[in-house]
Amino acid sequence: MRNDTWLDHLSTRESREAVANDQLLDGAAVWLGRIVLTLTLIYLMLGFGPARAESAAGSAAGGLERQVAFLSLAALASPLLLMRWERALLVLSRMWSLLLVYAVLIGSVFWSEYPGITVRRFFVYFILLIVAVAVASVLKRPRDYFPPLIAAFAFVLFANFAYTALNPADAWSELGLRAIHTSKNAAGMVAQAMAIVFACALIALRGPAAFWGTAFLLLATFAFLVLTLSKTALGLTALSVAVFIPAFLLAWQSRIGAALTLVGVVAVVGAVFFATGTLNLTAPDWAEIITGDPTFSARDELWQAAMLHIEKEPWLGYGFGAQWSLLPLYHPLWNYVGFWKGIERAYLILGQFHNGYLDLFVHGGVVLFGAAGLFIVHQFRRIGAMFGGRTDDRWAAAGAALFTIYFITLLFSNMMESSLFFPDMFLGQFVVILVAAQVSWQLPRTI
Repeated sequence: MRNDTWLDHLSTRESREAVANDQLLDGAAVWLGRIVLTLTLIYLMLGFGPARAESAAGSAAGGLERQVAFLSLAALASPLLLMRWERALLVLSRMWSLLLVYAVLIGSVFWSEYPGITVRRFFVYFILLIVAVAVASVLKRPRDYFPPLIAAFAFVLFANFAYTALNPADAWSELGLRAIHTSKNAAGMVAQAMAIVFACALIALRGPAAFWGTAFLLLATFAFLVLTLSKTALGLTALSVAVFIPAFLLAWQSRIGAALTLVGVVAVVGAVFFATGTLNLTAPDWAEIITGDPTFSARDELWQAAMLHIEKEPWLGYGFGAQWSLLPLYHPLWNYVGFWKGIERAYLILGQFHNGYLDLFVHGGVVLFGAAGLFIVHQFRRIGAMFGGRTDDRWAAAGAALFTIYFITLLFSNMMESSLFFPDMFLGQFVVILVAAQVSWQLPRTI
């Protein structure tokens, strides 16, 4: 028969108190992570309020409010890094391809046309990396991520509708609804991310209120997208919900489904190549078939100017962020036929070459384009690893769908709208958060 002493009872009580304190600390860390993620997303999408191209174009001098905002987000995220520094370092180490891109971005300061601006533009992505890794160190499952994602996107969605109702003259542009955002294309890309998050959440949600509430948000997002008249975002979102996500679920459920999905992708790609070769179709021909506009909404002339600009600095480019949003200091289109100096109002709507792959060359030349290509290949390898370790957990499926579908649509969107590693573009910023999240989801929760 065991005779426990008061020392044994004291040791047991202390152990229970230690476990309770650890659980309380873990719970507090999770809630802080959710708050930081929510605030970061809302700020990235909305800033301090209604933004207009007129103010964005003159950003060469930087902004104190913006710097304070990002420093505040870093300060909020820092305790999470200190609490879970081992997991944070592990997450960071597995994001090596992203870190390689970051190294090229900050390295471009040595040959940048405007090094001070390059540092400021990189500072945004650096703070974003801190926040992404900090949040990933405490939110260890897709189930932890979806509530703050849904909350942030729902807030921005309703804020856009409210602003449009209260200020219709300012919210509408000649090209479509821009609401609180700088342009209708920026609004469309934000809505594209919203819709993918809401649609993927429906994979895991089972409660009637949560499911139908999120379904309503998805429908409201489509309505907002239609009003923006952003054809690229609307087309990619419709494909995501109607084709990409169902195909993903089919591939996720079984090896047979994965094989059928792969066969379908190969068949579509083969048909495109066959039609192109047989009918001698060119890119403008495909553009007219798909959109009815062979000029890609007048992008063809802009792309020609981009190629002329790239030819002057093909290897290293002009420096990250040192080309756009610099009026009246500088604009990359001043010296090319078809674009005339002195018409500053026209330049206000041209803050990119409307092709992210061309803009990668502009910002960092062959070096940055190569690093970005390696990053893309690495993410597809991680997507393949997710399929190799798939489980019956519906939240794991929702998280895998979110990362896969979002990343694929980002690459397509980058053909028409510069977003991948482009300064101040939400689609490219959000992918940094998702890359860190996806790495964390694959790690053991006990770390």
